[in-house]
Amino acid sequence: MPRSVLIVKLAAIGDVVMALPMVTALRAADPDTRITWLCGATVAPLLGCVEAIDELIVVDDAAVLAGTRMRKAQVVMSTWNALRARHFDLVITAHSDPRYRMLAARVRGAERRWLGERRERSRLIPGRHHGDEYVRLVTGIDDHHAVRFTPPPVRAALDPNVAERIGDSTGNLVALAPGGARNPARDNPLRRWPLERYAALAELLAAKGCTVLLTGSSDDAWVRSAFAGVPNIDLVGTTTLPGLFALFAQCAAVVTHDSGPMHLARLSGAPVVGLFGPTLPATFLRESPRVIALWPGAAMPCAPCYDGIAFAECSDNRCMQLIEPADVAARIDALLAR
Repeated sequence: MPRSVLIVKLAAIGDVVMALPMVTALRAADPDTRITWLCGATVAPLLGCVEAIDELIVVDDAAVLAGTRMRKAQVVMSTWNALRARHFDLVITAHSDPRYRMLAARVRGAERRWLGERRERSRLIPGRHHGDEYVRLVTGIDDHHAVRFTPPPVRAALDPNVAERIGDSTGNLVALAPGGARNPARDNPLRRWPLERYAALAELLAAKGCTVLLTGSSDDAWVRSAFAGVPNIDLVGTTTLPGLFALFAQCAAVVTHDSGPMHLARLSGAPVVGLFGPTLPATFLRESPRVIALWPGAAMPCAPCYDGIAFAECSDNRCMQLIEPADVAARIDALLAR
């Protein structure tokens, strides 16, 4: 019988993307491993495009993160029913919050691993890229023998309505994702670059002949007003998660702050300019010739302020406001030149 593994990783989008190298690591150890992923409904469409994952079990992540106590209990019970009598050789819960382990509590597992289990160095180590840390949860290797794994291939197509919208575009496609940085449990405005800076950047890019794509989910409709009168193709709320991945893959550059779209863009292989303030770039975005992280806030004594759980009680994200549109445009020019 092939080895069977259950991965429990519900959300958020960026965290799930960074956890994908676990799949590659499992396949490298045993190509015949059967991988089941217990995921949230938000990320399920994207994970459904990963052929290396054999099975998805989908739960209501919005209810788990922000539902009433009764609704959360209902999700746990329905998950137990979906996993009833299932056996896995390995159960990996890629969450540090112990409550997520409840979802697989009734599963018969020969071995269980989770972030924060009572053993030495079991949590995510500060400063390390989270993708490498998720792999460590799989391999257990924490020395010079450790191997860096990349995410498995994702096969997704452009949403037909989006393909039609950008079909006649001229110039380099540059996508902006000014929203995001939120999930059903909480909103993280400290991570966002000010909207007026994004709009100023869009004007600079349009002047250079680029086609600016304004992207985001339907929850990001609030960003539109800042771009009134600025040349752009407004795609906010028009893309599926796989469709946004496919769109980013066609872009000459993607600009966004630390958020789900940033990780999605990196996964697509698009050139990325990531904007950072309260979070540590090395933890979330690995730089390369196609990836640039801007973090002028590093000079501030309070940055980064994210401790892995919460941000400082700050009402003015000056660490993000230090990033100037002209500096971002210069980084885009550098990416285009490469």
